[in-house]
Amino acid sequence: METKFNKKVQKKHRRRLLPDNWQERLPLRPVLFLLGMLLLLFLAVLINQPADSYLNNAEIDVLRKKGTLHVGIDENVYGLNQNGVGLEPALSGALSQVIFNSTDGCENRPVTRHTVEWQMSEGNIDIAIMSLDKLSGKGYLATEAPFYRDPCVLMGYTVPAQDDLAEKRIAVLHDTAAYRVLSNYQQDEENGLVIISYAAYYDMLVAVRAGSVDAACLPRSVALSYRDKAMTLSRYSLGTVEYHVIGTSEEKDLLSLIDSQLIRWANDGTLRSWYEQFDLVYDLT
Repeated sequence: METKFNKKVQKKHRRRLLPDNWQERLPLRPVLFLLGMLLLLFLAVLINQPADSYLNNAEIDVLRKKGTLHVGIDENVYGLNQNGVGLEPALSGALSQVIFNSTDGCENRPVTRHTVEWQMSEGNIDIAIMSLDKLSGKGYLATEAPFYRDPCVLMGYTVPAQDDLAEKRIAVLHDTAAYRVLSNYQQDEENGLVIISYAAYYDMLVAVRAGSVDAACLPRSVALSYRDKAMTLSRYSLGTVEYHVIGTSEEKDLLSLIDSQLIRWANDGTLRSWYEQFDLVYDLT
């Protein structure tokens, strides 16, 4: 039987366990700090665990026994690969350390956007780290994370201002990421910009030199590779293209490992340091 005395004692006891001003007395800063540390720990586990798990699966073990990973890189693109120096060889060397724990596990083989597909289909290269967004078809896979984002700029002897692109004839290489960027820009701006597509860089540059077009649209790194000394680049970008590591569908686990490493290198500043080292950090303003 509950008496008035018992109710009084219980009420007093509850006040002692949970005071009316318990929210004000809660040590808010230590609690928030603890929650923040737990979140950082969770993110660290999320970032590091996939890489560690992929390093110890059957496909990577087979690759280690094979002894060499053949990597396709650009033949000659500014900042990405010039005479064996650039972002792409740096990535290849870092992957060699991760997978083989040595500097000679990856063998680089220069390729172009025209040769990469048959080089991969013939088994001459296992993956491609180059200025190519993706290969079409179900037989290919690409990393979710890009290893570089390149702005698409205009190149010519006299580059029109961004607010003066109406009715201008802009050359671009057909069926490339730059073509998609320029097409999207044309649709979004609705300013009458005229797209003139070409099948080869040589033909496009001839048109620029002859004045048949007002300028050419290219990724910045590619533009710096092909421009004449008298040509200039726009100080604005029409969009951005992303470069991903690409392989066949048989390389699923390898590409997942590379994906996790790209995320790790992006988070710890490694990618940024390479961009700075190879003059891939740009300011278009």
